[in-house]
Amino acid sequence: MYSKILRLLAIVLVLCLSAHTVVAEDRTDSQAEEKKQALAQAPQPSALSVDEPILIQEVPEVPVEPVVVSETRTEKPLSQVTGSVHVITREQLEKRQFPYLREVLRDVPGLTIIQTGSRGGTTSLFTRGGEADFTMVMIDGVKVNDAGGGFEFANLTTDNVERIEVVKGPQSALYGSDAIGGVINIITRKGSGPTRMVGEVMAGGGRGLGSSMLTHQERVGVTGASERVDYSAELTRLDHAGMFSLNNRFTNNVFSGNFGLRASDKLQFRSTFRYTDSQFKFPTDFVSGVGSPPVDPNQGQERTLLSFGNSATYQATSWWEHVLQWSHMESRFKFFDFRDPIPTDFRFSQTDGTQRRDMLDYHSNFRVRDGIWSGTVATLGVELQEERFSQSNVAIPGTSASTNLSRKNQGYYAQLQGVYADRLFITPGIRVEENEYFGQFVNPKVSGAYLHKETGTKIRATLGRGIRAPAFNEMVGFPNFGIPSNFNLKPEKATSWEVGVDQDILGKDLTASATWFHNDYTNLIALSTGLNDNIQGAKTQGLESQLSWRVTKELRLSATHTYLKTAVTDTGGVGGTAFQQGGRLLRRPEHSGNVQVDYQQPTWGVNLMVLGVGDRVDRDFAINAAGQRVTNKGFWRADVSGWYSLGRFEGADWKAKLRVENATDTHYQEALGFLNPGVFAMAGLEAAF
Repeated sequence: MYSKILRLLAIVLVLCLSAHTVVAEDRTDSQAEEKKQALAQAPQPSALSVDEPILIQEVPEVPVEPVVVSETRTEKPLSQVTGSVHVITREQLEKRQFPYLREVLRDVPGLTIIQTGSRGGTTSLFTRGGEADFTMVMIDGVKVNDAGGGFEFANLTTDNVERIEVVKGPQSALYGSDAIGGVINIITRKGSGPTRMVGEVMAGGGRGLGSSMLTHQERVGVTGASERVDYSAELTRLDHAGMFSLNNRFTNNVFSGNFGLRASDKLQFRSTFRYTDSQFKFPTDFVSGVGSPPVDPNQGQERTLLSFGNSATYQATSWWEHVLQWSHMESRFKFFDFRDPIPTDFRFSQTDGTQRRDMLDYHSNFRVRDGIWSGTVATLGVELQEERFSQSNVAIPGTSASTNLSRKNQGYYAQLQGVYADRLFITPGIRVEENEYFGQFVNPKVSGAYLHKETGTKIRATLGRGIRAPAFNEMVGFPNFGIPSNFNLKPEKATSWEVGVDQDILGKDLTASATWFHNDYTNLIALSTGLNDNIQGAKTQGLESQLSWRVTKELRLSATHTYLKTAVTDTGGVGGTAFQQGGRLLRRPEHSGNVQVDYQQPTWGVNLMVLGVGDRVDRDFAINAAGQRVTNKGFWRADVSGWYSLGRFEGADWKAKLRVENATDTHYQEALGFLNPGVFAMAGLEAAF
């Protein structure tokens, strides 16, 4: 089956290239005639008398409303969404200049990013206080989580990204397991206009622990489109020396692309892909304790991620649409610790793991085009998914072992996007999922919103249930670190609700938003006393607020704040020091937020973001082997970025760029025992041809 699909894709690619060539030739041959016709048909200016005044009116700038696809799998204006959706546009990405998604997501209220020390270190994301594996991550709709929801954010870049959609709250009714807490969808750029190339070189450094953190980054990309074909591709390489002078290098290579073919007015094809290859070395050996001095010269890990998706959309009628999607994800992980002079070391240890996911999805959309219910969409779909896992462990002296697992999932889902008079929006949905290991899940969800256009007020609410099947690596454990397997784990469950209000003030120049949320979790999976096990329950609740003010055309101000309360409601007798009855969940701050100032001129611009994170509870393994619960102090951090247009010469538009991270040189630890980098700056040039 797969070979036939691959052959079909190859044929489609050839057709794409052929179509692009033919269209380009036809367009070139007809340009002169088109120009003549345009000049002949152009209206001629009327004669003006000497006394007749010439009135020049400035056309007001009309803001373009973002279009969101991740909340419902169909395009809809942001004003019509019924849940908590945050959109990060390409314009915002270019202003901030951050090459990695982990930094960009710090702007989003309700999200907490934890980076263990140096760049390349394990990076986790907590959505509304949920676990780090409660958020599904997709690239152009392709799931890239490990089987069970876990995702490593250390290596995910913003290369070739058009926008990022963050949907918070339970999304299992539409996306199934792994979307228990929310969805992050990275949408790559679609090509447009004539072929255009861009190149960028950046270099810099900063304050580490015995290292100047010398870094260089190179990027090259191409984008364009013809009448029926569009394309974009980008290649990036980063080389970072690390915080320590010993064995702390981080390298990351990324290649991504997006290709589209409009075969006819009714039939369209699209293919996307992304490949990431990274290596991270860390000199703090775990046998010496977390945060120990750098002593291990040859310990590290390698990661690769390959994802590609193919879709076909057929508009059968004006009201009936068919969408067929096939995707593949493959994630490889290697941990190695070779012979070194540490007396207590394993002498040699290596773990190799691979996770694969193949998914086939078909859904139909039925649309109401006219009348008072115009905009209503009904969706019916089915999803087939197969996940495979393999892991081998070698330790000398010790034992060697290997594991191979697989499981199939089938999901059947239905959703109605009801729209009444372009004011009332109601979106109920349900998904029935069959998991080969854990049986049947039923996940319902309902959300609604009312938009009062006269006052610019939108009130919304959501109630839903989510579920997450245990990950393969949670069941298998990590033998080289003494974590045994546990195949008796139960799926984690969540019941969540939220209410919110969005308000336009001064037109759309000043907007405010506030959302109260509540989550009840059961069967949370925790590493308790050397074993992954289920605790009984926990809850999180809080308030997300956001304010955005367009002071002038050039100046924009924004601020966000998240108030978060977490508590373990029932340990069930497990949890150790990680989970204590009535205690807070680890590494979740009670208060967090940011203030951002953005000023843009036609030839230059500057952006300032100040991030504040409150106190958190963490474990200190330097006190005892179990890790005593202690308070990790909060911190403030400032990031600055700017650009300046150098003009056009040698056939290219040149731009100078500068980015300073942690400009205040704040000493802080997002994860206790892992000091985060000090001040760090990069500068470089961008050329667009």
